[in-house]
Amino acid sequence: MNTIKIDEDKEFLLLQRHKGRVGCMLGRDVKLAEKEQRKATRKDAEYKRKDLQQNSGYLKTANILNEFDSDTSEFEETIIEESEIELNIPSSSTSVKKRARRDILTPRLSACLDKCKISDRDAVHLITACIEAVALDTNDFAVNRTSIRNARKIFRKNNTSNIKSKFIDLNLNYGIVHWDSKILPTLVGKEKCDRLPVVITSLKTEQLLGVPHLSSGTGNEISSAVYDELESWGLLEKIQGFVFDTTASNSGRLNGACVLLEQKLGKNVLFLACRHHIFEIILQAVFIEAKFAPSSGPDIPLFKRFVNNWKNINKNEYSVWTDDSMTFDILNNVRDEILDFAEKRLQDCFPRDDYKEFLQLIVIFLGGKLKGNVNFRQPGAYHLARWMAKGIYSLKILLFKNQFKLTSTEEMSLKKISCFIIKCYAEVWFTATNAIKAPINDILFIKKLYSYKNDDKKIAETALKKFINHLWYLSDECVTFSIFDNRVTIEQKRRMAIKMLTNELEEYEQVGEVKKKHLLKIEDIPNFIRQDLPVDLITNKSIKLFNRFNIQTNFLSLDPIYWEENEEYKKGKEIVGSLKVVNDTAERHVKLMEEFNSKITKNEEQKQFLLQTVQDYRRKYPNHNRETMSKPYQL
Repeated sequence: MNTIKIDEDKEFLLLQRHKGRVGCMLGRDVKLAEKEQRKATRKDAEYKRKDLQQNSGYLKTANILNEFDSDTSEFEETIIEESEIELNIPSSSTSVKKRARRDILTPRLSACLDKCKISDRDAVHLITACIEAVALDTNDFAVNRTSIRNARKIFRKNNTSNIKSKFIDLNLNYGIVHWDSKILPTLVGKEKCDRLPVVITSLKTEQLLGVPHLSSGTGNEISSAVYDELESWGLLEKIQGFVFDTTASNSGRLNGACVLLEQKLGKNVLFLACRHHIFEIILQAVFIEAKFAPSSGPDIPLFKRFVNNWKNINKNEYSVWTDDSMTFDILNNVRDEILDFAEKRLQDCFPRDDYKEFLQLIVIFLGGKLKGNVNFRQPGAYHLARWMAKGIYSLKILLFKNQFKLTSTEEMSLKKISCFIIKCYAEVWFTATNAIKAPINDILFIKKLYSYKNDDKKIAETALKKFINHLWYLSDECVTFSIFDNRVTIEQKRRMAIKMLTNELEEYEQVGEVKKKHLLKIEDIPNFIRQDLPVDLITNKSIKLFNRFNIQTNFLSLDPIYWEENEEYKKGKEIVGSLKVVNDTAERHVKLMEEFNSKITKNEEQKQFLLQTVQDYRRKYPNHNRETMSKPYQL
C-alpha cells in the first residue's frame, strides 16, 4: 500500500478488499468483439492460403516423379490421390498469365535515355514502341515505370563508380581545378541556391568532380565545397593551380575562395584567373565610359529599336570604315594587320557562333571579303552580362547607321566602342585561350592601350585602369610561360635563363611568398613599357614553375637555339600549352547543370550520378555520325 502514490489507486484497492466488493459488470464491448472477429477471419484466410501453397507443392512433386520413372506408378498414384484429396481445387479452363522476366534496359540505353532527358514514364512509351518495331512480344519484357526507374538508378550509380575508379587509376602528375557558380532553383521547392561545378583538368584530361549546392556564394562556402570534392576524388596532393572568375568571392585578398582554399591545401598554388572574364570587365568599363545608351531593366533601348527595325533594313547596303573620317583616322594604320588576323582566325573552329559572327563583322567593316555571300544574322540576345553580344550589336548598328535613326550621342558612342574593339580588343580576346602567349599578350596590350591615348584618351585610360588590376599572368611564376613563346627573341631567352640560373641555388622558403599577380600603378606605366620585357619580370621565384610541374631545368644551361630539340623543353612547352587559362570548362558544366536541374530526378545523389553519366556519354559519343554511334559502350 505504501508503494502506491496515486490516491485514486489506493482507494480502488481498499474497496476491492472489502466484502462484497463494490462494482458491477457492464454490457458487451461491441467494438472489441468486432476487432477480434476480423483478426480471427484474417488468420483463417492465412492458414488456408498456406495449406493451398503446400498442397500445390505436393502436386508438382508428384508430376516430376511421374516423368522420371514409370515403374513407380503405385507411389505416384498414392501421392496424386493424397494431393487431390487435400487440394480439392475445382478445374478451370482459364490460364494464369506469366510475369515478364526479360530485362531490356542496358547500360548504354540507360545512359542514352539520361542524355536525351527522357523521363521514366516517357521511357515506358518509347521502349514499348521500340519492342513492337522490331517485331518482339512486349509481354516478354519487364517494361514498367518502377522497373525502369530502379534499373536506371543502379546503372547511374555503377557508371559513376566506374568513372571515378578509372580516373583515380590515371594517377595524374598534377591537376588544375576549375569552378564557377550559378544561382538555380533547388531540386525541391521554389527556393534558389548556388550550384558550383568543380572540374579538374590535366594534360589531355578533363573530368567533372561534382556540382554541389551552396547555402551562400561566399568565399568560405566555395572553398569548402571545392575542397570536399577534391578530397572525395583523392586529389588534394595533386592540385597545382586554380582557374576562376575574378569576382570578389573568388579573388578577395582575405576572404576570397582562392586564398582560403590555398590555406586549406597548405601549399602554394598557381592562380590562373579566367582571361575572358578579365577582358569582359575591360569592355564593360569602356561601354560605360563611352556613355552608351542607358538601359532600362534587361532591355537596352537602342538595341531594342534596332531589333524592331531589322526587317526594314536593306542588308546589301552597309557602311564601312572609310565612310567616316573618325573611324578612318583611327584604323588607317592598322587596318591591314587586323584584317589579316581576322581572316586567318575565321578558318578556325569556334565553340560558339557569336565568336565567328564577331570576326565576320570586323572583316566586313574593314572592307575585307568573306568566303561566299555576305549574310547578316538576325540580331540575337543582348543580356546585360553578355559584353560580347554588345560588341556585336555595336558593329552591326554602325554598319547600317545610314538606314537606322541615331542621335549624335549614340552614333559617337558606337564609333568609340567599335574602334576600340577593332584596334585593341579583338586580337587579345581571340588569343586569350593560349597560356604560353598570355604574358607577352598582356605586355603588348598595355603598350597598345597606352598608345591608344592618341586616338581616345578617356577610353584608353579607362581600359588601362581596369587592366592593371588584373595582371595575373605577369606574376613571378606565370611570366615564365613566355620562355616557351616563339615571339620572345633568342637573346631575351638567354637573359631569362641566366637570371633564373643565377638564383636557382636560393631556397624557396628564404625568398618569401610568391606574388599571385603583378602590381602596377597607372603612373608607372610609362616606365614599365620601357623595360626589357619580359626579362625584367623574371625573379628568383620564377623557377618555381618548373618544380611545380616536375619539369627538369637542365635545358636552361643550353643555348636557346637548341631548346626546341631538348626533350625537357618540349615537355614543358606541352604542359604549359595545355593549361586552361579561360574558365570555359567550368562554364560548360554550368550549362550542363542548367539543362538537367529540373530533369529526370529530384534526388541529390542521383542528380550527381546523372551529371556524371551524361558527361561520360557525351564524351564517348560527341556527334551523331554512323562511325561514332557504332562504337561499343564501355563502362
